[in-house]
Amino acid sequence: MSLDNLDFEAARVVIERIAHIAETFAAQAGVGGMETAGAMISYLAEHPRDIEPCLRFGLFELPADWIKHGRLSWHAQKGGEVVDPTYARRAATIAALERDAA
Repeated sequence: MSLDNLDFEAARVVIERIAHIAETFAAQAGVGGMETAGAMISYLAEHPRDIEPCLRFGLFELPADWIKHGRLSWHAQKGGEVVDPTYARRAATIAALERDAA
């Protein structure tokens, strides 16, 4: 991707909007704004069709489980290992199938 033709003013507006949405959501949910913004970027990078509705109307335009469907890795709360989102989704599916089979 070339930055030569990037509209930096438009990029600034988008980043400001993401920060505003993340701050607002985080304050209401009692979670970190930085983590929320990162989760938004992760999800929107994987699902670009949702960029416009999210930027226009906020996080409630995204699927209820949006936070599970991003593309960026994260540090696990326990042990601090780096978790790949695809692996985490597969592990959750397997755990659900095992619960249903029991």
